[in-house]
Amino acid sequence: MEFMMNPPARPSGQLMSMSRSRSVLPPLLRAALLFTAMMAALIPMSGIEAQRDSGRDGSRDNRASDRRIGGVPRDVALEVTRIFNAASTRRVRGEFNLASTDTVRGDLAVLDGNTRLAGVVTGHVVVLNGDALLVDGSRIDGSLTVLGGTFESPERPNVTGEIRVWSARYRYHESADTLVADTDFFGRWSQWVRDERSNSSESQLFVTTAHTYNRVEGLPIIIGPRFRARAEDTRIRAELFGIFRTGDGLRWDRENLGHRALFEVRQGNRHGVAVGGRLFDEVEAMERWQLTDAEVGLNAFLFTRDYRDYWQRHGGQGYVSLFSGRGSELRASYGRERWSSRRMRDVWSIFSGDTPWRVNPAADEGVMDLLTVSAVLDTRTNPENPRSGWYLRGEWERGSGTIDRFGPLTAGLRGIPTEPQGSVETEYSRAFVDLRRYNRLGPQAQLNMRVVAGGWVNGDALPIQRRLAVSGIDALPGFDFRRMIGSNDVGTCATGDESAYIALGRPAQCDRMVLAQLEWKGDFRINLFGDDNYGDRRWGFNGVRGDGTWVIFANSGRGWLVSDAGSPTIADLTFGRSKLPPISGWRTDIGGGFDFGSFGVYIAQAVSESGQSPNVYVRLSRRF
Repeated sequence: MEFMMNPPARPSGQLMSMSRSRSVLPPLLRAALLFTAMMAALIPMSGIEAQRDSGRDGSRDNRASDRRIGGVPRDVALEVTRIFNAASTRRVRGEFNLASTDTVRGDLAVLDGNTRLAGVVTGHVVVLNGDALLVDGSRIDGSLTVLGGTFESPERPNVTGEIRVWSARYRYHESADTLVADTDFFGRWSQWVRDERSNSSESQLFVTTAHTYNRVEGLPIIIGPRFRARAEDTRIRAELFGIFRTGDGLRWDRENLGHRALFEVRQGNRHGVAVGGRLFDEVEAMERWQLTDAEVGLNAFLFTRDYRDYWQRHGGQGYVSLFSGRGSELRASYGRERWSSRRMRDVWSIFSGDTPWRVNPAADEGVMDLLTVSAVLDTRTNPENPRSGWYLRGEWERGSGTIDRFGPLTAGLRGIPTEPQGSVETEYSRAFVDLRRYNRLGPQAQLNMRVVAGGWVNGDALPIQRRLAVSGIDALPGFDFRRMIGSNDVGTCATGDESAYIALGRPAQCDRMVLAQLEWKGDFRINLFGDDNYGDRRWGFNGVRGDGTWVIFANSGRGWLVSDAGSPTIADLTFGRSKLPPISGWRTDIGGGFDFGSFGVYIAQAVSESGQSPNVYVRLSRRF
């Protein structure tokens, strides 16, 4: 069984041969260095603290005085989980206000929201990932526990039991209608974060990785100073990072160096506005909507397979955003940047070290001005394991500038030379939408739906780095990654002979695409170790659980060219700007598998095309 997906068969003589230069480092030392770096990529670092400032007189406010340093102890995490899951507990998700005339009889648990208590609670109070505020006249007959937040109260709070406050967030996932605390060592260490809610500032020397191992950079290392400050609801963040790309050798040259700088002022806690700007010289991935960084990086590191393409961006950008709630945001940005291609490097991998990498497709090169408007609306119960709710991500981009060099596409897609005489003016508009709906059918069942659509809106033809494809594990897993079927492929919009397409690196070439996904999920449990004192029947390690869900799914979609985008008419691929290709021409697959949280095993079979073998693959995240 392959780690992600059965690779496309490589026709004899059709893949470009490439010389493989070898590093001077001993193979065992190279493996150790890369393995260590890869683990750092999967475990985000909070930074190496250089200095943390308090008030000028060395004092702290009353909210900070009760905070406990370090991660949440396992027994505390399990205790608050038991209280939250108890049938007699009043459970609240989001903001909660208790008026002075109201009384909660029994325990109260608030998840992912701030709590203001002016009335009476006759039991224990648990506030998870939010701030707690007690006003004069309030009373708690039990204890008060705050995880992932701060505590503010009058000088003598009327709390009968103990008051406990940890800045570290409460880490959890959901199974059916209950919470499950993530208490294993690696999970708590990898997700540890610093408190950002107090009126304080901090300076850090930040050292981390870009979290994605790839065939053009290797594993980029990011290092530099970071400053963060907060006063009430105003937060300031400044970063200045250098980027060193390991590539196929630890050489200090222009191709291996980059930078990233940012300055942002954010006003508001759960609702507000942010204004900022950034400068960058970094490698950007095409089609980031498919797969996660961890999945792409591990496939490259282990199996010499990279499921993304890359290009270079160098420039600056300013932005303003309005944010609300847990993840909803409206953002507008404008910037100027230079685009250029990136070559495939002789990047090392553990297995299949003698297998050539897929060529990184050439990008269109030039200077572009970009106006981008994006929006995110998130009403899901939990972003990591949603049981119900909506998720919408949309983006509109207008690009204008000059192209000095056009990257090659397969025959007939555009009638312009690869190297034009002088710069060519271009202007285009592009849109992208990812809409998801999660439906809870019962305590142990879900029906989830997703629609992804995007591409050319108007103007000139899209640059290569803005084109799309419907291919791969995240879209149509029953079909091999960007494998041509027929002379005019509806998944990638490739034309002609497949050998020419392979020589270009199998780029995404469609002006537009649409994808519809449907899945039916039901819970199952494996109880190997029995119950514990806190009623937690689910065993797990770092996100992989002994209880999970079975999944049955179907996917259907395709890409196409638009006649108004400057492309010649190609049979079965070109349609008018206001037309959607007939469903009879879409690609469809079905499949099923088991989802164990951050790990899933699936099998998918193409049904719209005959002669396709089933694909067995592993995901390190949920399908959507």
